Amino acid sequence: MPKAELTIQSIYKSLSRVERQLADFILAGRERIPSLSVREIAAAAGVSAAAVSRLARKVGFRNLKEFKLDLAREAARAPAYFYRAIEEGDSEAELVEKVFLGNRRSLEDTLALLDKAALAAAVRRMAQARRLLFFGVGSSGFIARDAAMRFALLGFRAQVLTDPSEIFFHASTAGERDVAVGISHSGRTRITVQALELARAHGALTVGISNYLRSPLHAAASFFFCTSFPESRVTVTALSSRVAQLCLIDAMFLLATRFRKGPLDYDRINRGMEGLLRLPERSRT
Repeated sequence: MPKAELTIQSIYKSLSRVERQLADFILAGRERIPSLSVREIAAAAGVSAAAVSRLARKVGFRNLKEFKLDLAREAARAPAYFYRAIEEGDSEAELVEKVFLGNRRSLEDTLALLDKAALAAAVRRMAQARRLLFFGVGSSGFIARDAAMRFALLGFRAQVLTDPSEIFFHASTAGERDVAVGISHSGRTRITVQALELARAHGALTVGISNYLRSPLHAAASFFFCTSFPESRVTVTALSSRVAQLCLIDAMFLLATRFRKGPLDYDRINRGMEGLLRLPERSRT
């Protein structure tokens, strides 16, 4: 069952003005929502009772009762830390602490949202592919590059594309035996979304990774995985969901090692990487 608060946060930007007003009320006081009736919630939030029921269904619940039960469970498992927005008056120590706590929460919330069976199914299909194409621009391009490198180490034919013209060309040549993975924090990067749409139109399996559940990237993906970072409570753009994205890629990589056919010489890979990264020690005389 979906997590109510996390799902609201992930689709927040796609909500209407009235829905955002209701969402703000719910997120500001989720502990008291389970004890309120639909009319009480509507009156307190300044919306109609119908709007309350619609939002509950929009975030994946059959009715308001299920929605309130999920909020109650979330309140019961209160986190062991309190994550707050970065503020101008924060000390240096507070800034450092908030970065770590924010990323910690991002990982925990992403894990709560993650459909592990779907992730395993996607990677199983990737392990059978002729070619893996990883699309990403800007900071997402670095995540895509890391992912392609990891899969290449396992012997997969993996390519990273970060230039729009290259992305378009390779998406156009994708086929039924290929898998295209699009990474976009916003889920709205035009070339990444269009690349997945184009690759899927040619028969390729498409995988999307974004921080927003209701995004064009989700619509273009056969498999979609949503990371979580509470950016609405952070006032700087330097913080993002990249830590959760990297962790998701790590999980995909480890699953791929299980699904890959044939033995893998990890010692040879490690020796090769060691040789690339470090000069040999000179003998002392």
